Amino acid sequence: MAGKTILTPAQRTALFDPPSDLSTIERLYTLGTEELAEIFRRRRPANRIGFAVQLCYLREPGRALRADETPPMSMLGLLAEQLACTLSDFDLYADRSPTLREHRAQAEAWLGMRPFLAPDRRTLFEIAVDAAASTDRGEAIVMAMVRAMRDNNVTLPASDTFERIALVARARMRKSAYAGIARDLSAEQKDNLAQLLVAGRGPGRTTLTWLREYPESPSASNLASVIDRLEITRSLAIEPNRARTIHANRYAVMAREAAIMSAQHLSRLDEVRRIATLCAFALEMEVALTDAAVFMMEKMIGSMFRRAARTRSDRLVEEAGRLKGIGKIYAALGRLLIEGRWKPEDPRDAIDREFGWPIIERSVRETELLTSGSEDGLEDVLERYPMVRRFAPPFLAAFTFRAAKSNDPVLAAVAILNEMYRSNRRTLPTAVPLGFLRVRWRKLVLQDGTVDRRAYEIAVVVHLRERLASGAIWVEGSRAYRTLSDYLLPKPAFEAMLVDQNVPVAVDTSFSVWLDDRRQRLNARMAEVNRKALKGRLPDVILGDGGLKISPLRNAVPEEAEDLKAQLYGLLPRVKITDLLAEVAVWTGFGDRFTHVRSGDPPRDSPALM
Repeated sequence: MAGKTILTPAQRTALFDPPSDLSTIERLYTLGTEELAEIFRRRRPANRIGFAVQLCYLREPGRALRADETPPMSMLGLLAEQLACTLSDFDLYADRSPTLREHRAQAEAWLGMRPFLAPDRRTLFEIAVDAAASTDRGEAIVMAMVRAMRDNNVTLPASDTFERIALVARARMRKSAYAGIARDLSAEQKDNLAQLLVAGRGPGRTTLTWLREYPESPSASNLASVIDRLEITRSLAIEPNRARTIHANRYAVMAREAAIMSAQHLSRLDEVRRIATLCAFALEMEVALTDAAVFMMEKMIGSMFRRAARTRSDRLVEEAGRLKGIGKIYAALGRLLIEGRWKPEDPRDAIDREFGWPIIERSVRETELLTSGSEDGLEDVLERYPMVRRFAPPFLAAFTFRAAKSNDPVLAAVAILNEMYRSNRRTLPTAVPLGFLRVRWRKLVLQDGTVDRRAYEIAVVVHLRERLASGAIWVEGSRAYRTLSDYLLPKPAFEAMLVDQNVPVAVDTSFSVWLDDRRQRLNARMAEVNRKALKGRLPDVILGDGGLKISPLRNAVPEEAEDLKAQLYGLLPRVKITDLLAEVAVWTGFGDRFTHVRSGDPPRDSPALM
């Protein structure tokens, strides 16, 4: 039975075998004068081509030629052409094992390399452990070891040596990560996590499953359900800092496992891994539920405005019909006044005779009523207050909001509403923050100098939503609504980079140095443009007394080329997209990047993946 491997055949070939495409072979194995001089010190053609192959193998991919190995024919052909040998000469060389070993030692000495020794295993293991601390990908771990050996001019051993060491290192770092995140958990915390796998939320339904199946449709009842689940995850009392006790990439792998493992699968794991995975689940679930609740609030506010807009639209359609009838009365009234302006009769008598003053008074009152509302439709939003009153109290009480500046008026208003909801009062304090209100909201909130409580509650929630979307306010425990500083490097890490002059940017980190460099480059370019302008040598530009004239861009592609392009496209064969992907996967190996979330193994059925 074959031993467990950490590399796919394609990955193993890419790391430990010479290339097979001709362009890369020509780039890597075209011999220089010094190499040719060393090779031609061997008298027989077989020895020359054999030594050249040994030399090329040690240089790239960095390992020795195996006794039973045949190099790629394109590689042999290129070397034979440079050395005036034939391909059959290499067959004679491959039959002589002592010569092969001698040439390997000579090639290593000439390149300044040394063979792989037993003490190097310890070095490789340390490198593998360091790489496995941040990834589960076998290729990345082995590549780190291969790079270290190449940097130290050590001949690479067989690939299975790397793979065995990588497997052990990865297993150790997995165990270390599980132990690290579960370290120092109290008995109560462990018992709380164990209860997640116990049925209790319906027939055969565990708390773990119930937490995952939170509703996403925006409504007050669903928001309450999400907050209930959030309180359960918070009661597990898993500190968020536990996620930082291990490498971020390692934690991400653990979190992905926790997101897909069933309760039955988790119960079969060993205790340390089970507790660690449940820790990651609790931490990620708290973040997910926090984001879901805030997102649901945003959707509900948006829905409230859309419904208010539809109500306003329907009302405007109905009012348009009423205004049309009033308009007919005013049109007839205007016509009566125009026609009677030269008549001796008093217009008031004519109006009383034709319409009657009660009709005129009624139409005026109705017109004033129809035109008294605001143009922005916030009165229609205010009619949705019962909806806001259902979700605002539990939502505002469930989260801690932060802002970049101290004494933020929106947060002060949120605190006032929280206290009012908690004490079950129906009145606001005498003085409430109003500085955050925009003009249109201020008109609605302040009625005759007093604060309208319902309008104020809606305005606070709406302004909080806008500030959350802009990032000016964030939510503790959220990932989608977190402070902008979380996206930056930690200040101590950045200061350490400055001291070490290792800031990974493409410009100088000293502003004065950068500014001086830009000034010099700008002055040099302007001087160059000035010289060419004085001599009339600016391409496609005329600069004279008449001003600046720039030639328009010309089409550099002739029509014949476009016709040829269409013909060439017509010659391309029609292939299935899956076949095309499979072919590209052979060239690039991208299919191996789709690894199993738990084992890290690549897909076994490549056609099914495509």
